[in-house]
Amino acid sequence: MSATTTSHETISDGQQDDIVLEQSGSYYGYLGEDGEGYHHHVDEATNTVYVTPDRAERFLPENAGVYWFRVCGELDHTEKLEQDEDRDRWVAYVDSVRGWTDRPVHLDVKKIFAEMHEGDRR
Repeated sequence: MSATTTSHETISDGQQDDIVLEQSGSYYGYLGEDGEGYHHHVDEATNTVYVTPDRAERFLPENAGVYWFRVCGELDHTEKLEQDEDRDRWVAYVDSVRGWTDRPVHLDVKKIFAEMHEGDRR
């Protein structure tokens, strides 16, 4: 029989309230920085956009297979998107109202994969 020790970490209410979004890399998306300096983060699991003045912190939890992302600080706006297509509408709306300072290039993975394997005959 082996002895086990248990450790407890106390998190104050202030620290808990400070976390706007914490999600695995599989479900985290980043839309970019708008013209007013706000960052647009997406929780892919709930299809929700979080607008904050801060970038996400990337970290690797112990024994995790993927990186996680944590957004702390002030929350400017939350937008629950009904469908995946609504993300394009959100991007267009922000472009018309605030503009984009830093907008990541959208990668169509299916298209890239198809181009990579064009001509394969299996």
